[in-house]
Amino acid sequence: MLRDALATWVEAALVAGTAIPESFEQQHSGRLLLRMPKSLHGRLAAQASCEGVSLNQLAVSILSEGLARLIPQR
Repeated sequence: MLRDALATWVEAALVAGTAIPESFEQQHSGRLLLRMPKSLHGRLAAQASCEGVSLNQLAVSILSEGLARLIPQR
């Protein structure tokens, strides 16, 4: 059913002159919903407050640093 829905959408987009993205997989919104233990959330919030940054800014920084250690930038 999903393939039929996609084919119908593509057909309608072509008729309407709507641009069709090359790949749906490479589009990222930059938004991530993440569940975590309350204790971790509390620790992160406290650290963000100490550093004077938002919880999101701290999380992005920590993720960036961790990813850089795992996968050096090309």
